[in-house]
Amino acid sequence: MSRIFDWIYKFILVFMLIMLITMVASVSTNVIARYFGRGFTWIEEVSGLAFVWMAFTAIIMGFRYNMHPGFEVLVERTSGINKKLLMTLINIIILVFLVYTFKGGMDYTMKSSIQKTAILSISVSWKYAAVPFSAFFMILETLRKLILIWKKDVIQIKSTNSEVI
Repeated sequence: MSRIFDWIYKFILVFMLIMLITMVASVSTNVIARYFGRGFTWIEEVSGLAFVWMAFTAIIMGFRYNMHPGFEVLVERTSGINKKLLMTLINIIILVFLVYTFKGGMDYTMKSSIQKTAILSISVSWKYAAVPFSAFFMILETLRKLILIWKKDVIQIKSTNSEVI
């Protein structure tokens, strides 16, 4: 299971890097083009789309490595089975929120699929699809964390950087 997650996160990192390069290259191209009096209007949409996807993939990676605010003070004050129960409760609350976000993101993406962008005439749903995409992978990560809580010793989980809960 760990190898599958490693592959998924490598894919997400590469995708995030591609979005960053796309955003920087398109904005830089437009800055240079405007200096010579010839800006491209479509670059605004491309860079905006790349920014949204880069941000939401970064949220996934931040979630993977516990870079978001958490309940560390509360968790650190407990030990043994109480710690596992508390960590399970926290992750179940996160899971409920992520499932709700995934469902809402999918609904909104489907509803917006008939709208087109002004210049490129592509579906606006490409931008909104970043929400259910990121929620889906964070749901998988939360399930992985829930399994690790009960499969391993909590101290063992905390000791490895890639499996921090």
